[in-house]
Amino acid sequence: MTSSPTDYVVIDTVDGLVDTLDALYAVHTSPTDVPRLYVDLEGYDLCRHGRISLLAIHAEPLQKTFLIDVHVLGPLSFITPGVDAGKGKDLKMLLQDPEIPKVLFDCRNDSDALYNLYQVDMAGVEDLQLMELATRRGRRSLVNGLAKTIVDYAELDEEQLKQWKETKEEGKRRMNDDDGTVFEQRPLEPIVIQYAVQDVSLLPRLWVLFNGKLNKNWRSKVDEEVYWRLQLARQDEYYVITARVGRNADAMVLSPWSRGKEDRKKRNYF
Repeated sequence: MTSSPTDYVVIDTVDGLVDTLDALYAVHTSPTDVPRLYVDLEGYDLCRHGRISLLAIHAEPLQKTFLIDVHVLGPLSFITPGVDAGKGKDLKMLLQDPEIPKVLFDCRNDSDALYNLYQVDMAGVEDLQLMELATRRGRRSLVNGLAKTIVDYAELDEEQLKQWKETKEEGKRRMNDDDGTVFEQRPLEPIVIQYAVQDVSLLPRLWVLFNGKLNKNWRSKVDEEVYWRLQLARQDEYYVITARVGRNADAMVLSPWSRGKEDRKKRNYF
């Protein structure tokens, strides 16, 4: 497997979106314990205060990544129904269906953007950032970012890792050069597409690894914290509530299971 698969499609027309929905719903015609859809969003200041540009969905059974161009399609991205396997069902329904597992890495910003910008109330979410933290040996005081998780766990060979890092670095450079609006420029640059595709296509192997290590007790804790992470989108203002955090601390990297944080959930999420 290469670090960035070539099998992807950019969806920027309604007809293409209809075909995509039929393909995504078709992979769920039979039950399975293994998630089939892996999701990541790209955009400008990705949360309720920003804009969604691309919604990447990697369908593992198809070995294909669908890049839905939300910048071009706007609300039609979420309310356009399919005609065959997805007849009468749209992307909003798929993302909200608790019976269709969707795997993300740190669902907080993505969920906040979807809920507040397009009224998509995500369900059926499995969060790989929490699964890594729960199965980690040693200290669990801070969560890891996706880049570190891929480097530490994805088991890319030397050439794959080199290619992945080059794409990551060039993508970040382009984002800095264009003040974060590179995902809104059309036509999409090849490096932008590659950047959007490569991480989401690696999520399935991370899920297999962490899921195999997750015991019943920690699975319950992960499920509970995913619930609370999704509730953040419902707050009047988007911020991560923490306990005993210094003024300059980055609340997003603190473990949800740090000492002193359990009580804040019931007090402050609403």
